[in-house]
Order: sequence, then C-alpha cells, then structure tokens
Amino acid sequence: MNSGIVPADKNLRKKFFIVLGLLVIAVFIILPYFNEYLEQIKQVSEENPGVAFKKSMFVLKATLGFVSFLLVMTGIYSMSLARRTLKSGQYPPPGMRVIRDTRLRTGTQAKRAGISLIALSCILIIFACFFLYWPYAFEKTVLKKKSSGEKIMMTVKKGGEIG
Repeated sequence: MNSGIVPADKNLRKKFFIVLGLLVIAVFIILPYFNEYLEQIKQVSEENPGVAFKKSMFVLKATLGFVSFLLVMTGIYSMSLARRTLKSGQYPPPGMRVIRDTRLRTGTQAKRAGISLIALSCILIIFACFFLYWPYAFEKTVLKKKSSGEKIMMTVKKGGEIG
C-alpha cells in the first residue's frame, strides 16, 4: 500500500451513508407537516394578519436558529480539524478516519489546508451569527414600518395633514 494515501474506513463510510439516508427520510417525513403548518398560517393571515405574522416569525426564527446551530457545530469541528492539521503538519491528521481514500498532504499543502479550514470556520460562524440576527432585525423593521403606517392612516382618518 502507498504510504501517501490514507485508506478509507468502510465502517465509517457505511455509518455516514446510513445517517445521511436517515436525515433524508426525516426531511421527507417532516416536510408535509411543515407545509400544513404554513398553510394554516396562510389561512389565519386572511382573518388576523398580526397573529399570522407572529407565527411566521416563529417559524423563521426556529428554522434559522436550527441552521445556525448546525453552522456553528460545523465551524467548531472545522476549527478543531484545522488545529490538529497545523499541529501535526499533515492532512488528514494522524488517527483521522476518512470515508474515501485520501491523499496525505504534508508540509506546505497541509498548512494551506489548515488555513483554509480556519477561514471556512470563520465564514460558517459569521453566517450563523447573521442567521441568528436577521429574523429579529427583520421583525423589528416590519413592526416599525407597520406602526408608522398605522399612524399615517390615523392621521388621514382624522382629516389631519400627513407630514
């Protein structure tokens, strides 16, 4: 066997595809319930737009919160992998199992891989922070515009001037 190749771990590959398959099945099971909930929000919006807005914001916050959690976990793992890569001077680091045969990178190539993983980690964590912040900023902006729109409508109804 070539010493420049890290052989694939067949058990890890099998586990990876099983977990991936279970995730796909879970998405297909959850998706109809999610669509039904969104349809209920759509029906409520005709009767009571305020309640529908709050329910939609809850769905948006929960979904983006979950996505942010996944991004942060991936960022932390990438940062850990980058640290081990830079410390050992090789990628993949010693003892790491891989799902396919992987060429061993040492020296400058390993350093580049480590730095790339650090950059990836930072980008993922920044996206996670954005996804956590954005729904709250969006909600605040919409509510602000809504309240200023109500003030304008009240002024018009009273016969006052707008401005």
